[in-house]
Amino acid sequence: MSGEYEYDIVIVGSGAAGLSAALRAAHLGAKVLVLEKAAILGGTTAMSGGCIWVPNHHHQARLGVQDSMDDAMNYIRAVSPDGWHNAEEPLWQAFVDEAPKMLRFVEDRTPINFNPNHEPDPYAELNGGKAFGRNVSAGPLRAGHAGPWKDKIRRPAVNVELSYEEVVDTFFFARPKRWAVKFAPRLLWRRLWDKRTRGNALTIGLLRGCMDVGVNIWSEAVAQDLIVREGVVIGLDIDRAGDDATVYAKAVILASGGFEWNPEMMAKFFPGPVEWTASPDTNTGDGHRMAEAAGAQLDHMDQALIMGTTPVEYEGRIHHGLPAADYFLPHSMIVNKHGKRFINEKQMNVGLAFEERDEKTGARLHLPAWRIYDSQFAVKYPHALPKKAIEGNFFCADDLASLASQIDVDPAGLAETAVRFSQFARVGVDKDFGRGASIWDRNRGGDPDHKPNPTLGTIEKAPFYAMPFKASFLATKGGARTDAKARVLKPDGSVLSGLYAAGNVMANSFGSKGVGAGTTLGPCLTWGYIAGENAARCLK
Repeated sequence: MSGEYEYDIVIVGSGAAGLSAALRAAHLGAKVLVLEKAAILGGTTAMSGGCIWVPNHHHQARLGVQDSMDDAMNYIRAVSPDGWHNAEEPLWQAFVDEAPKMLRFVEDRTPINFNPNHEPDPYAELNGGKAFGRNVSAGPLRAGHAGPWKDKIRRPAVNVELSYEEVVDTFFFARPKRWAVKFAPRLLWRRLWDKRTRGNALTIGLLRGCMDVGVNIWSEAVAQDLIVREGVVIGLDIDRAGDDATVYAKAVILASGGFEWNPEMMAKFFPGPVEWTASPDTNTGDGHRMAEAAGAQLDHMDQALIMGTTPVEYEGRIHHGLPAADYFLPHSMIVNKHGKRFINEKQMNVGLAFEERDEKTGARLHLPAWRIYDSQFAVKYPHALPKKAIEGNFFCADDLASLASQIDVDPAGLAETAVRFSQFARVGVDKDFGRGASIWDRNRGGDPDHKPNPTLGTIEKAPFYAMPFKASFLATKGGARTDAKARVLKPDGSVLSGLYAAGNVMANSFGSKGVGAGTTLGPCLTWGYIAGENAARCLK
């Protein structure tokens, strides 16, 4: 369908950032078009766990949580990288100011009901941190809310029918059989009514809200280039289902996700192998390319959400990464090629260790790395063992020396580490890395039935198991530099008129070190809301 089209605002991407922007702009009276390059909607959001980090939100009062903007700002300052406050303070303030408004707005304008969970801030002990109350997720929603799009919403790599809070608040991964029986009736009900959870529920709710207010959505619409005249962005050239088209607009909002599937960009900013990626393969940096070509400044391109994952088959690829929780559990540890631990395996930002590099060579210091388990883990948590069916993913031996030989790890180092780790586990104190000491460690993802430390267990009983632990990208976090109104900036700091950015296509002001679970989705929704509001208000 070639031709020319006119809208007030055109948005590239149908994830949380794009749909949040569309919802806000349309409610302010704008004629809005959302473009999605894939045949299905939702992007990374639809695949996600759906956790959203929002400080000082309206649900906290009934939980008895005392929060404030000052607490949130103090916490963000305490967690963020040294020196970032110089450039990022205005964006932090904008996020803290607008995130609670966004949450109430979305809840009021869509069928979504947000449910808090008891997950702590990962650095709850720092100034302004909270033991729980800042994380929410969308409650289950029927797919039918999405109307004609109900069968065109991206599914997660594994269909998890439990909500985020059901998984987190019950420590589900530590005792799935117990909770599977309890949850069986509600899971049956959800299947009968095709109720979706987590990122799917969030996507469905946002879609419903957008459709109710007249937002148009085109799938299989690939943005090719921004149209710039006299320094102002006035639209996009697109490929719509194989035909060229032009969409003119008074504002363009980029919400096209990261660049994890762009080999050239990844090689430039994250040199080294990237074997498992947990986002859709449509995240190829289209928005980054278009923004830079139009004169935007790109920033924080070396920042990303990197986690431990388990390989699963998705869309025909075996090595798609599914975020894993097994290394949170007792009787497990992570070691490098020397057989040595190098991090508190339980911390949320464990992926940061994989981007630690040799100053001279640039090589990653801690890769290859391995998850090590023993038979106690296999007995207690058989669901979390590595899958034998995936080649190179499962190793087993009757002793640690043989296991070390299979995975090319120093046997003496591995044996010594296992002995030392087991000593820590018996007394419940990790003297090397403090695993299990923090509020996060004790209250997120361990096994509360295991004593004296819910995340430490000895590794001493044969057989022993190993699984590769690779640098797996869930999302890149660098992109177009914006101001506090989500307007894209040029290298000289001036505004690139007509262009806004939100989500993982913008330079994330938190960077790689997430301030909480949900600090990808929280900013995506919030900056979408900010971009949609400011773009719409500039029309008047």
